[in-house]
Amino acid sequence: MSGLLYHALWIGLALLAIAAASGWLSRRSRVRETRRLHAEEALEALAQYAEWLAAQRRPAFKGDRIDPGAPLAQVRKLQQASFPELAPVLVQLLEVHARTVDFLWRQQLLRVRDPEAWLESDHDARFMALWREHCGVVHGLAERLRERAGELLVDAQPESVFPA
Repeated sequence: MSGLLYHALWIGLALLAIAAASGWLSRRSRVRETRRLHAEEALEALAQYAEWLAAQRRPAFKGDRIDPGAPLAQVRKLQQASFPELAPVLVQLLEVHARTVDFLWRQQLLRVRDPEAWLESDHDARFMALWREHCGVVHGLAERLRERAGELLVDAQPESVFPA
């Protein structure tokens, strides 16, 4: 009987090890899938944000999108949930966003108060300089998201917003 008990214990330990390995692999797979989905959502939100910012080049600034459903807020939420290591890059994006919104508000005020001074202010060149800075940060963030997420189901970066 002791031989049978000995083999049963080894089989039990083997089954326990298999169950632990299976649980670990399952969790790892779920985490990887969640990160991939969050990366896709974040890339789509970045594309929406870039489209919104590109639309602000037109003369009538409609204000900053600070509602909770705004693309930048969504990127921040997803970064905090799945990509805490990307916090420094997101801070760079938020800094560029703050400078751009400040510039747009100032231009809007100048346009309303003194249209001639606004026309002479070279607003388009200054906006394009901020846009290039924005594109650099967004491209860096998008690349890091792709690296961290692995293979994505869709290319969430339209070429019109993020040219290669």
